[in-house]
Amino acid sequence: MIPRAMKAGVILGGSVLALVLAGCATAPPQPAPFEPFSAAVQQVRTGADATLSAVYDRSRERYLNEAAAGDVSRVQGLMLTRPSGDPFGWTSSTPPLFLTTAQFRDGLYRFNSVLIQYAGALAQIASKDLLDSKAFNDLATDLNGNLRSAVQALGGPSSNREIAIFSTAATATFEAYLRNQQRSELLRGLRDNQGAIADAAERGAEAIRLTANALRNEYDQKSGALANAAAASSSPSERGGAMRDLAELDDRFIKEMSALRALHDTYVSLPRAHRDLAAGLEDPKFGLTAIREMFERGQDLYRRYEELSGKDRSK
Repeated sequence: MIPRAMKAGVILGGSVLALVLAGCATAPPQPAPFEPFSAAVQQVRTGADATLSAVYDRSRERYLNEAAAGDVSRVQGLMLTRPSGDPFGWTSSTPPLFLTTAQFRDGLYRFNSVLIQYAGALAQIASKDLLDSKAFNDLATDLNGNLRSAVQALGGPSSNREIAIFSTAATATFEAYLRNQQRSELLRGLRDNQGAIADAAERGAEAIRLTANALRNEYDQKSGALANAAAASSSPSERGGAMRDLAELDDRFIKEMSALRALHDTYVSLPRAHRDLAAGLEDPKFGLTAIREMFERGQDLYRRYEELSGKDRSK
């Protein structure tokens, strides 16, 4: 269950965003656009983590119920070992879906945290006297390393594509801005980095698709078993029980896939929100529409968490 303090933070974050967006027309062009962008990404992180916590709880409950029903093969998957070179990590020879979800949830939280740190770095760049070019280069290097670690934690197939939250070209442009304080270089740095943000967003969306496939595979196995049980049963009560279980499984699966679709669409929309930053700096009256939509998507994710976990709380 998500603590009350976190839920209060969601409401507070919404108030902060509303105040920032309301003041965009009269605020100075720097660093105002970065504040609502940061608030939006923080809202997405809160909503995504909450939603995946509900998916984890539900898949864990299903797994334990199957183990309790006599599927002893399920026990082996609960035995965790330490991966090579990682004193804090864990792995399983045959990880059940809920452990895979836990690992994915951790990776996605770290991924979203890098996006929040990126927004904070942009605000520092846009504010005079907070960073010099060397300090920025060190910060960009650290964030690029954090993003690589987060993407690895998300899992999925390896890729030869560069993993970076700050591209090489954008890093050089931002360093030039910090030296010369030419506003045109700040705008060019944001545009030079659009490709890196689009690639990072695709990494997030790809990870969501992989998780959806894992959920679908589990559903296919379980629903097939229930359908066969209903068809093979000669007892109306047993057949009705299997059909009710199948209907309940369908309900859970539809809600889980709907939540994952909302999360996937959030990462698809991230590049548009990033383009709002340059547009907002160029024209202080720009409405930051995509950033506002991204914040609202984060709120929608939290609503889906409440929908997913509602039955569990009532039990």
